[in-house]
Amino acid sequence: MFSAMFARRELSIIYPVTGIAARPSSAAWGEPEALLFYDHGIRVIVGCIDGINGVDGTKSDLPLPAPLSNARCPAYEPTSDCVLFADHDAAILQLDRSNTVSLVAGNQFTVRSGDANSDRRGMDARFLKIAALAPDGQGSVYIADSDRIRKLDVASRQVTTLPITTPPSGTWVGLSYDAAAGVLWAATDRAVCVVDVIAAGGDGDGRSLRLVGGDWQATGFVDGDDRTSCFTRIVAIMACADRRLLVLDDTKLRLMGANNLVNTVMDVQQPPGVPHCLGILPQGDLAVGYGGFDVIYNGFRQSDRVKVIRDDLRLAPSSPQFSACIAAATSSQRQRQQHSPALVELHKVLTAQSASPAGDLDSVITLRVGGGGGRVFLAHRSVLAARSEYFRRLLDPAGGFADSGEAEVSLQDTDPEAFSWLLAYMYTGELHMPDELLRPAAELAGRLLMPAECGVQLQAWLLEAVTPGSVVSELIWAAQHDITDLVARLQEWLVRNRKMVAFDKLAELGARFPDLAASLVRELATAP
Repeated sequence: MFSAMFARRELSIIYPVTGIAARPSSAAWGEPEALLFYDHGIRVIVGCIDGINGVDGTKSDLPLPAPLSNARCPAYEPTSDCVLFADHDAAILQLDRSNTVSLVAGNQFTVRSGDANSDRRGMDARFLKIAALAPDGQGSVYIADSDRIRKLDVASRQVTTLPITTPPSGTWVGLSYDAAAGVLWAATDRAVCVVDVIAAGGDGDGRSLRLVGGDWQATGFVDGDDRTSCFTRIVAIMACADRRLLVLDDTKLRLMGANNLVNTVMDVQQPPGVPHCLGILPQGDLAVGYGGFDVIYNGFRQSDRVKVIRDDLRLAPSSPQFSACIAAATSSQRQRQQHSPALVELHKVLTAQSASPAGDLDSVITLRVGGGGGRVFLAHRSVLAARSEYFRRLLDPAGGFADSGEAEVSLQDTDPEAFSWLLAYMYTGELHMPDELLRPAAELAGRLLMPAECGVQLQAWLLEAVTPGSVVSELIWAAQHDITDLVARLQEWLVRNRKMVAFDKLAELGARFPDLAASLVRELATAP
């Protein structure tokens, strides 16, 4: 029933695509790039893949110093700013910003090993058969390696095997990390499960794999919940917004919701060719790669096609290998890292204004922000009043405040850096906030009575950064600052992810906010 919501387009290429990835803009190109991997090389496309049999942008094959062999499952890893991929199923390579390929771990020319001695560093590590890579955005990459899940520390290049991650049946074919929810998804050809990476890290309780869709052995195209759904031949999976999972099951795209309910979205069969990989393009569209058959079209050998699917179901990926690359704006995507150079320059100007005298301009006011002498900012009364109800009343001589109409205002107990970015927003309407300033900025935006959309966005970013280990602390902080909307959303998030949440701070929540703790306990007790 969802198929009408997609518009299909195709890009014809002459190589069998084995993987699709995107990476953020670079100084060399100035635009995000789509990377199409095929058995023996990499094609980079700058601009938008659109239309039928065409590319609205620049495309070229990367000049590689040595041919690749079965290159596949590429994934953007943000801490190294590299695209990692598997070669010959036995080694992990990286493509850096200079488009240089180098070895990260494993060795495609050495006999593979599945024993404990394969957990080594760099080229001394050994893999059986790499099927998928899933970066967590914090310097680790999870690896689907035959019948086990392994972890690569990007900085040290140490490979370790997560115990208790062998599926009851089959081998791993797909892996995807949901950065917003802190969830690692894994799939065999018939089953989808969530991997408890903490339990898999060695507590030995044997419960690190939780089946959430399909069956370890039964097959079929059956939509339903975690007890009734079935898959036929899972090829790839991809984490999406709102804790959903997109599953490429044989020739069908299927979507698993946060409640583990599976629905078939559309049939993507495209003869000649077999769908075998998923990717996201810089403009935010979903891409399906095909292969397996050769045809002749207009005199050219055409072994594969990429189907571009216009995303109308908000399949914005949550995985870190995509999140920094997407240019399409959706409500669920974090676009604050895509701030414009103009905004950064304006921020520098505003921060440096302390060196400039206010002069005799009645339109300019001096703001001393922070403790001690405070940092000095100069701002126009009209701008402050337009973006803050607090300043509108304060700067009105008849506003009723003790210092209404004064030429200088002091804002103690305020983070100057958070204020500087909010002041930039007041001037430009463009909001950016570093992660470490989200808390003070959200509290300050509420205190200054800034526009509702500003507070909503800051709270949304805070919510996206929540993990099972931090949610209770965030809830305590939000309640302490009386941010009621965020309290409600954090409480909902906690209940929804209750099986993974660390409740070590629940006693503190009960001591400081007993009514909130009681409400939370009631919701947990009645949650399905």
